[in-house]
Amino acid sequence: MNQNLAVSAIQQALYAGIREFCVAPGKRNAPLIFALAKIDHIKIYQWPEERSAAFFALGRIRATNRPVAVIVTSGTAVGNLLPAAMEAHYTQLSLLLITADRPRRQRGTGAPQSAEQVGIFSHYTCFFQDLADNERCCLKKWSQMGAAHLNLCFEEPKEEVQVPFSFQFDHLYHKKEPPIVTDASDLKIFLKNHHFPIAVVGALLKKDQEVVTLFLQNLKIPIYAEAISGLREEPRLKELQIIGESILQNSKKADYPIDGVMRIGSIPTCRLWRDLEEKNGEIAVYSISHLPFSGLSDGQTLFTSLKEFFSSSHFTAHPSNERAQKWLSKEKEVASDLKRRCKQEPTAQLSLLHQLSCLIPEGSLIYLGNSLSIREWDLIATDKYKFFKVEASRGLCGIDGQISTFLGLCTPEQENWAIIGDLTALYDLVAPWIYQQLPVCNVNLVIINNGGGQIFSKMFSLPIFLNCHQLHFKPLADLWGWHYEKWEEVPTKLLPIKGAKMIEIVPNQTFSKNETR
Repeated sequence: MNQNLAVSAIQQALYAGIREFCVAPGKRNAPLIFALAKIDHIKIYQWPEERSAAFFALGRIRATNRPVAVIVTSGTAVGNLLPAAMEAHYTQLSLLLITADRPRRQRGTGAPQSAEQVGIFSHYTCFFQDLADNERCCLKKWSQMGAAHLNLCFEEPKEEVQVPFSFQFDHLYHKKEPPIVTDASDLKIFLKNHHFPIAVVGALLKKDQEVVTLFLQNLKIPIYAEAISGLREEPRLKELQIIGESILQNSKKADYPIDGVMRIGSIPTCRLWRDLEEKNGEIAVYSISHLPFSGLSDGQTLFTSLKEFFSSSHFTAHPSNERAQKWLSKEKEVASDLKRRCKQEPTAQLSLLHQLSCLIPEGSLIYLGNSLSIREWDLIATDKYKFFKVEASRGLCGIDGQISTFLGLCTPEQENWAIIGDLTALYDLVAPWIYQQLPVCNVNLVIINNGGGQIFSKMFSLPIFLNCHQLHFKPLADLWGWHYEKWEEVPTKLLPIKGAKMIEIVPNQTFSKNETR
């Protein structure tokens, strides 16, 4: 019975389009591992730890645009998948969680590794089945817009001779897409009723970037485009771009008091978005997104395919354009002043990040692995159009699983760079385990070591929030056999090192604490 149940689950995973499996082997999930061993033309990643395996799977989903499965044993192994399931829910990633379980008769008995696995992920999964004996699973109703959970109850596994099974590619299940909405009348009313609007652009799908660019180019209102949108350095939008964090205050001083925010794409990570929540609805918000979440307590949200929506709508320049130019001119002065200060203090954290962005080769993957890295990159990274592909995990994640997700995104076709904080690195120490199982590619893990969680330094006075430490990361590089460099200044050129590299950047704390963010 174990074999039949395992084969049924794996076959359904294949029908769902899954070709990559992240496996954390254990005794109870052995039937699934034996079933996988009989299949050609799939990729199996072996992990010793479930949490990192699941975050790596999220990276693979984004890299391949296909669903990926994680297979774990019973007990607390299942609980370790919850953080990735939460991230998958808010980013609508197609993560299949296949968990082995003890027989149903052992539930509630306290038998070893017999946890209550049914419903353990709550509403963070959009599809769930609990199966045992000769029951058969079916993933046809899984929308693939978020995580699914198959919980499989196995009897005591044994080394068994597996019966081969075949897979027909004509039974593929397809991912459900966002609804297609082409009626732009509500958005046009929103823009007409607000005299001082701004567009805030979060992460976009690659296929949506061009149509959003053309829309914003025609509308000609101020734009805050996060780096993860892919539009931050877009030359056609350069004259409309706002770069800075005190957006509400600066716009008001420039006689452009923002009264409406149009959000496009995923939930923004910038300070402005959190300021809006504190305004309690004083500033109207209209969101157009490929994700079904508003990101705020109030405001309108249109859940639709961005490409279809903007391709079907025509917009002309907003009448606020003349007033906006005054603000945009002042923003350029602020940006110039910030660059001047960076030159004066070249070892401060912002200065080092700016120099690093200039040094990284064109066409690289840039993965920003925590809040401070994202905000500082948006603020100070080069504005030269270098064809970067900028990624981040900000559906829900703070510092959880960031290195694992980055490694899941890495490919041989590009230089791969992650920029993370020191606490983020400490939180995901097992992630480099997977590097030897990847295709040969250049990986650059940049750890900004400022001795703790400095993002809290201007929020709270109690030092406990900072998690201060005096650790350094060379032992971690040595553990995994990665090349290591320590930078207190950014070099003028990169060493020609191939493979995996860890770069620890140590900013001058005296300068860094005086920076304006």
